[in-house]
Amino acid sequence: MKQQQLFDGSKRGPSRFDGQKILAAYGGGVNTIAMLVWMRENGVRPWAIVMANPGSERKATIHYRDNIMAPWLAVAGFPEVVVVSRWEEGPLRKGFLNKETLEECCERTKSLPSIAYGWKKCSYNYKAAPSMWWTERQAWAQEEWAAERKIVKAIGYDFDEDSRAKDEFNDPVENRRYQPWYPLRDAQLDREDCVALIRAAGLPVPTKSACTFCPNNTLEEWDELRRDEPDAFERALVMSRRAAPDLTSESAGLMRCNPHGQRQLHVWHEGGYQGLTPSSSQDTNDTLSLPCECAL
Repeated sequence: MKQQQLFDGSKRGPSRFDGQKILAAYGGGVNTIAMLVWMRENGVRPWAIVMANPGSERKATIHYRDNIMAPWLAVAGFPEVVVVSRWEEGPLRKGFLNKETLEECCERTKSLPSIAYGWKKCSYNYKAAPSMWWTERQAWAQEEWAAERKIVKAIGYDFDEDSRAKDEFNDPVENRRYQPWYPLRDAQLDREDCVALIRAAGLPVPTKSACTFCPNNTLEEWDELRRDEPDAFERALVMSRRAAPDLTSESAGLMRCNPHGQRQLHVWHEGGYQGLTPSSSQDTNDTLSLPCECAL
């Protein structure tokens, strides 16, 4: 851990952005909280903090946001977290035909979240798009774009996630209006540094932010969900059973932590896949410990 980089007193704020307004993407996990703590320590104030909720956030993530971060943000002089969602006021434009949660979409299509098949559409459809939809309707954002200034989107990728950081966004509209910024990466703070930063600020370390039925859950996290949120786990089982008849690949399923051919949640729950343990099932080369780009 690079302790000397945590509180060296330097101002590594986005001076190069020349007064552009900063929108902080709030995923709700360790990196989000560390990014906001770092911004406060370095005198950087976000203009807005936006969290896009796909509709199935873990209870612990919501509790942390409302009961721990809300008062901390107020003391820090930061804006409160704005929660946006596709099903409440979501974007109804090309590619977005239904106002629905991710779970409702899976129910309608008898499918699983896209990452279960190896795709990454959930992050854009249920995170990036609702966030942009909300921002487009803010007077301050419209003023920035009218002045031909991009909004700086602060994203909590750390120093260990350099491969996830991009100099520009894939979506042409997003790229025209926003400029990505990765404060933790630029400050060379890795995951261990982020945890230390949060603790040094007197805050508890949050759990990973993800949908309850996220295919990137580890075996331990499925066990925890089954124990701590049985209703949510039961809905995940229903999703798994409903999609199973149409699965054509052994690699598809809600349990990406398991080997190919052993990824059906309902089969595991009913006693299948005997002998699997967190150490034996987890692919050490995978990125299951990370949300599927939920910070976006």
